[in-house]
Amino acid sequence: MGYTTAMFERLFSAFGGSAIRLQRVVLGDSVIDLPVANLIGQRAGKTLLVTAGVDGDEYAGITAAYQLIERSKNLDFSGRLIIIPIVNIPGFQAECSHNPLDGKFPKYVFPGRVDGSSTDCLMAVIASFAGQADCWFDLHGAALTEGVNPYLWLHKTGNREVDALANDIVHYGLASTILYERAHFGLKSAALAKHGCSYIVAESGSRNTSLAADVARHLAWLTSTMQLLGMIDGLPEKQETQVLTSVSFITASSDGLWQPVLKAPSSLPHSWGKVVNGEILGSCCHLDGTGEKIIRATSSGTSLWWKETSRLKKGDILLATGR
Repeated sequence: MGYTTAMFERLFSAFGGSAIRLQRVVLGDSVIDLPVANLIGQRAGKTLLVTAGVDGDEYAGITAAYQLIERSKNLDFSGRLIIIPIVNIPGFQAECSHNPLDGKFPKYVFPGRVDGSSTDCLMAVIASFAGQADCWFDLHGAALTEGVNPYLWLHKTGNREVDALANDIVHYGLASTILYERAHFGLKSAALAKHGCSYIVAESGSRNTSLAADVARHLAWLTSTMQLLGMIDGLPEKQETQVLTSVSFITASSDGLWQPVLKAPSSLPHSWGKVVNGEILGSCCHLDGTGEKIIRATSSGTSLWWKETSRLKKGDILLATGR
């Protein structure tokens, strides 16, 4: 059974829902209630858009966004905070990353279209909020099928002011791992930079959980970013960081069964950590057990996210490696 408006309101009230308003959004033949917190600071300043649940089954970011709303209601800050703790309401209800109404992944759609499919309409609304922001901080983590090493994902855009924030994030080492790529045409980071808006993807969260450590990491990243934007006092404490400049993918060539090889546990469950070229990552086979194929790493680097579950679909990302 899907969530009703009354059920959402009870859920939101547990997280200080008086700061949240449900915005009615028409998605083609369907209608959703999008939770939005619009918090105005005591002084003029930057506008920060925080989203979570763009993938509907990534729970650490959703929990962190609700906690940020609760913390910020009485926070002395400058500027404006727009927080949307669950973007992909249809995916959240169905416990999946994509939007089941049209099969699209909202994270790959931008800026959307008001006369398009369900996801197009949804992301057109999100784009309208992003158009008001100086920075969009998008909370993600491992979906129901994935594992992830925590990292921040930034892009070099060519916009001096936008890139200055990214350079500050790298300088202070907000995350122990930062992927800092060049923004190519077609990425939302490049489109947003033309309007002076920075786009930051934050990845923290174990599969199917919202562990306290993952939520706290999201909140720490957000606090430091607000400091760098001048929204709250202070500067982040400088930390060591690993900066990666590119990412490559190993994908499934056919449907079947995936059996990953996992290393000994580290501070993250099932974390591969460093990967070496030629290392065995797992094996795949057809559903009748034939055609077994060993999958090996094609380059050395740092594993960013990987597939942990057995179902295999052609095109699935088995491992993303940063270098």
